[in-house]
Amino acid sequence: MSSQSKTEKVKIWLKEYLSEFGEYSGTLEELSGLTGASPYLIKKVLKELEEEGFLKSETKRGKGLLIRLCEKKPEEKEIPATEEEKMGEEKEVQKSEEKKEKKEKKKSLQDTVLTSLLGKDVTVFLISGTRLEGKLLDFDNFTLAMTAPKGKSLVYKHAVATILFDVEQK
Repeated sequence: MSSQSKTEKVKIWLKEYLSEFGEYSGTLEELSGLTGASPYLIKKVLKELEEEGFLKSETKRGKGLLIRLCEKKPEEKEIPATEEEKMGEEKEVQKSEEKKEKKEKKKSLQDTVLTSLLGKDVTVFLISGTRLEGKLLDFDNFTLAMTAPKGKSLVYKHAVATILFDVEQK
């Protein structure tokens, strides 16, 4: 008889795996097969290890699971001994904040153009050859909402070939 519960065995296996490889990418079912435990038990263990601060898990729709070893350890959160170390940490924090700001500021060309066209008349040609005319009401990552002669239309972006619009000269 073993003195360890199945939960503890899975925890140990995950800790060893992440310590060696740093991350796991795959499905819950694949991880279940590797550990020999049920998907329910895997979810339970992941939740417990995440609460302990050992790992960070993300579920990616259609792509499975991404589990990463947490880089932050409580012992490493000590105050730097020298002024140089303090200045180095401040510079790193400042650089990471600047990167975040750049990402937030940078919009895709598509989003920029579509935002400028909201409420304006556009002509949309679909890949089937159909021509739609109307005002652009709204858009998201996958669709365009437009007015049409018979009401409102929801057009999937993957079906769009071209969007024509008038450029207003100022």
